[in-house]
Amino acid sequence: MAGDEPSESTRGPDPPRRSERFGLLVVAAKTVAGEELRNAVAQRAKGRDVSVRVVAPALTETKFQHAAGAIDDARERAQERLDRSLKELSAAGIEASGEVGDSDLKLAIEDALRAFAADEILIVAHRDDPPPLEREGIAEAERSVDAKITELYVTGDGDRPHIADVEEIGAGGDRATARDEIHGQSRNLPRYSAIDLAGIAVAIIGTGILVVLAANCGGDTTLNTQGGFGDESGFGGCEIRVLIAGGLGLVNVAHVVGLMLFQSGPYEGFWRRFFARLSLFGTPLAIVVSALLG
Repeated sequence: MAGDEPSESTRGPDPPRRSERFGLLVVAAKTVAGEELRNAVAQRAKGRDVSVRVVAPALTETKFQHAAGAIDDARERAQERLDRSLKELSAAGIEASGEVGDSDLKLAIEDALRAFAADEILIVAHRDDPPPLEREGIAEAERSVDAKITELYVTGDGDRPHIADVEEIGAGGDRATARDEIHGQSRNLPRYSAIDLAGIAVAIIGTGILVVLAANCGGDTTLNTQGGFGDESGFGGCEIRVLIAGGLGLVNVAHVVGLMLFQSGPYEGFWRRFFARLSLFGTPLAIVVSALLG
């Protein structure tokens, strides 16, 4: 019956027709610049009749800006990112078209796919401290997009960014490859920045040193009520050592656990950076103070 057929007004937009050309959709959450990123695109275009489309999502720095619709600055940054990415690809002999996308990365990809038939989606993203909407958008795209997705996680800015991490998700969300271990990343560990790794090392080693200093306190150093040392009626230096070891120990344990268990979850942004720097710089300072009290 005619009533069983969906009306034209209720149908969604028809998907773009698949052509003989290989369709590569480049999602530029970071600028496609530098030899490594140009080569990554060129390798996928090599030997193929390829069509390249670049979308630069207008990612806001915070979820509040996104919710409030304050995306004017984000769109300006995205336009600059798009213009430079197209210029870099053109210099490498890769002709591409492009557009500024939605501030939601997943929606930016879906919008692009309505007009462009992609055989592969290449996402160029931040490795260190990515904006929340970028991280969440990539995770959502992995679950909802049928095309193969290759994620290039990049460190550094300027003319020579470095591809520090590669992840491939096959069509339908199958993870064909985990992180690229050529760059020193384990397949079983989350992505860590240099400051994360340094913070973990300093936290573990430094906490051990603070515990040893507190445990081997001679008990002769005290802090009197006037702020000097040597008066047995004052607050003991050994007690201060214990407080320092306990306080920094708690901070360091919380930071390391947060990194190892919640790296891809809620432990991000300001608090991750704050505790990382507290572990990295506060722990050596605490060791010096504790040693002087002995």
